Amino acid sequence: MNVKRLYFLKTSNMLKYFLVFSLLATSCNSINEEPLTLRVGAEPSAKMRNDIGIEHFKAGRNFDALLHFNQANLADPTSGEIHFNLALALWKENKNKRAIKHFKKARQLAKGNPRILESTIMKKVLEKN
Repeated sequence: MNVKRLYFLKTSNMLKYFLVFSLLATSCNSINEEPLTLRVGAEPSAKMRNDIGIEHFKAGRNFDALLHFNQANLADPTSGEIHFNLALALWKENKNKRAIKHFKKARQLAKGNPRILESTIMKKVLEKN
């Protein structure tokens, strides 16, 4: 083989790997849904931590969002919205087993909340698991 042909094969393979990796990376943690606020009358410290977690999530500071969602969950472990938010943040971090656990808990504690029960990402994740 000549040098030009070898160079072309090498660069085209590298491009294929890059495209596949890019698609996998974006599809794994692509989230089109926003975290949820808590209902009126929620436990005050849980609401405060959840609201701060939402701000961090929207700003792309996922680690900080996880910290606050976890603290909100400690304050009120019966909130479907907090479990949903934890699941979103964990899914974004590719911590899929933990995310699935929180999606299941969110569905269980949804109390009729359509934003949880009709969540596209939650349905997609839970139908596979």
